[in-house]
Amino acid sequence: MQDSEYHAMAAIEERHWWYRSLRSRVLKRLKAEARRLGRPLEVFDAGCGTGGLLLALRGQPWIAAASGCDGHPVALAYARSRGLTVIEASVNDLGIGPDWFDVVLSMDVIYHREVRPAAAMAAMTSRLRPGGLLLLNTAAMPCLWREHDRRVMAGRRLLPDPLARLAADAGLKVEHLGYWNSWLTPLLWLQCRLESLRPPEEATATASGTALASESAQGSDVQLPPPWLNRALAVLLRLEERCAGILRLPWGSSLMLSARKPETAGPRQSAKMAAEGSHGV
Repeated sequence: MQDSEYHAMAAIEERHWWYRSLRSRVLKRLKAEARRLGRPLEVFDAGCGTGGLLLALRGQPWIAAASGCDGHPVALAYARSRGLTVIEASVNDLGIGPDWFDVVLSMDVIYHREVRPAAAMAAMTSRLRPGGLLLLNTAAMPCLWREHDRRVMAGRRLLPDPLARLAADAGLKVEHLGYWNSWLTPLLWLQCRLESLRPPEEATATASGTALASESAQGSDVQLPPPWLNRALAVLLRLEERCAGILRLPWGSSLMLSARKPETAGPRQSAKMAAEGSHGV
């Protein structure tokens, strides 16, 4: 992701309607998991970005410890400036030591072009304790691909079935998989169609690096709307979240996955975990 996108995200993620809704959904699931276990959770945020979600976890009585990793120096600098426990590591391997966690989070990371989805899913699963929970959010629906995706260096938007297969291949059992931000999806689709009518960039500009400069000059899509609109959109997503328990949402700009590692690993998984422990991976 470009440096400018991290700067934009750090400036507004605590107040922006979309980030607030994402945090609310994650916190609700983490609180339920702590209640299920009957104790506070140890949580790891794989690809924590500037640390907004980790910051929201700090001080929660049902969180025993929260740490994370990222591979971008700007993101790490922001997270560390907030006093968060983060390390530099790629989600493709997570060679971060023998620690296992009750929950591994992955918020809009797996769709990045430098992430290898199968490798990242396997790496995150390897950091879960037996019975641990992977909570993953990602951009959804390839038909919603737009300029913002290119700017944040996305590589893919996913549909439910491919995401479920990634989880199953990593040895996880899917407990929940569903769209959200559904009510605004038609507007996003219209935005995509309007963007597709713009003249394509000249290939020579891309080769010379001018395209990246113009991309930065356009400004980020990650902007804080007027206060009244920010509040209205936050309320809209709260209503959508409540309705989601009753109605199955047929589409959405994001997919959220909850998948659990088996309490008892099979022979192949046991051998893999033993090898990881012996090598201190």
